[in-house]
Amino acid sequence: MNNDSKEPLKGKELRDLARSEPGQALIYLENNKDLWVQIAETDPFDSADTLEEFDPSEAGKLITSLPIETSVKIFESLRPRAIIEIVEILKDSYVEEIFKQMDTEDVVDVFERSTEDETEEILEILDKSTKLNINKRLAYPENSVGRQMSEEVAKISTGLKVKDALKELKALHDNVEDLIYVYSVDNEGKLTGVISFREIVFADENKLIKNVMIQNPISVNPSSDQEEAAILIKQYELLALPVVDKSNKLIGQTTVNTALDVIQTEIAEDFSQSFGAGAEETIFTPIQKSIRLRLPWIAINMGLAFIVSLLISQFEETIASDILLAALMPVVALVGGNSGAQSLAIVIRALARNDVSDARVFEVIGKQTFIGIINGIFVGVLSFLILSFIGLNDYSLALSIAVFGNIFIGNLFGSSIPLMLKKIGFDPALASNIFLTLITDIAGFAGFLGIALLLL
Repeated sequence: MNNDSKEPLKGKELRDLARSEPGQALIYLENNKDLWVQIAETDPFDSADTLEEFDPSEAGKLITSLPIETSVKIFESLRPRAIIEIVEILKDSYVEEIFKQMDTEDVVDVFERSTEDETEEILEILDKSTKLNINKRLAYPENSVGRQMSEEVAKISTGLKVKDALKELKALHDNVEDLIYVYSVDNEGKLTGVISFREIVFADENKLIKNVMIQNPISVNPSSDQEEAAILIKQYELLALPVVDKSNKLIGQTTVNTALDVIQTEIAEDFSQSFGAGAEETIFTPIQKSIRLRLPWIAINMGLAFIVSLLISQFEETIASDILLAALMPVVALVGGNSGAQSLAIVIRALARNDVSDARVFEVIGKQTFIGIINGIFVGVLSFLILSFIGLNDYSLALSIAVFGNIFIGNLFGSSIPLMLKKIGFDPALASNIFLTLITDIAGFAGFLGIALLLL
């Protein structure tokens, strides 16, 4: 991008420049300070992405050059780890004011990504009221609805007429950011119903709210898992879900945007965990924490690899007498591992979407195994033809049988492992790929050598 153009850059263009040439983007902003203020005010999301490409000290200078209201919007759009790094170089009074004005759920997200030392340092800066709000949220279980819900909701009395309710909603407009649904409550603040804006706008203005609302709406408890709320929002095609306490008192709502974030995070965590990486690890995770999360699984993987090596060593004489067997072994393990990984990915995704009921477990395993059988036949025949074509007829039958068997085993265990982990109470994605690799390697290497020993 040519940043020497006379046309001033827009938010997206500035972000793209920062991602490709952060130094040039920083110089551009230093020479166009008024433009930076304008972009930050009109496009806080792209502005936040831009700041994340700079050194925290430079990002901090750019943030403090903005009006405090704009800085708050920027902070709410930054990734938590970026916020943690930036606040370390800002004045305590400035950080205190920023966190005071930020939405509580955004602040909680920062604390959830902080180390204990970072948490203590930030808490020391904050005022008593902000601390109380944060501690109140953090008292809810990890990954619960209570930590990420918005306490700002549009609620009106059940006994109001529609025309009076509309007047109240106009007054609420400035204080409630997510005006998605209108919730009706009784005199004790207990949830009695929900009305969409479309219904309330077009309803007879003299009707009572209780006559136009949907009674007994679906709701969640603040202690409920965020994933459970996300599933309900998706299942019933909702834009938001009311959050009620044990006495059914309305205390907040969780929105479809939060649900999308939860689903995206769950999928990313499942993918990471299936390969033994930490569920909460990202490219912004501190190095020490990443090492601590990964190292145990790498050590386990090494231990499992020794088991495979030990089994192969039992065929030392066979391999020594025919070195071509060693060259063909990886073929069997590779195709079995890849085929199993396909089934593994399908089942983990289905579990993340809550598509696998207890009654369908054997149906899912059976289907994936049958696919493995069919694919195994085709690939086994293909391997037989390839070896025959290149003149290795003596090995073609052994390889084709081993390939068929390992694809069958890969699909069987690729679909079974996450379901078994879920059954015994573990995360279905927990290093599933490591265990699958162990099984397909054993079946691939030892199985092929065993078959070759019998047939050659």
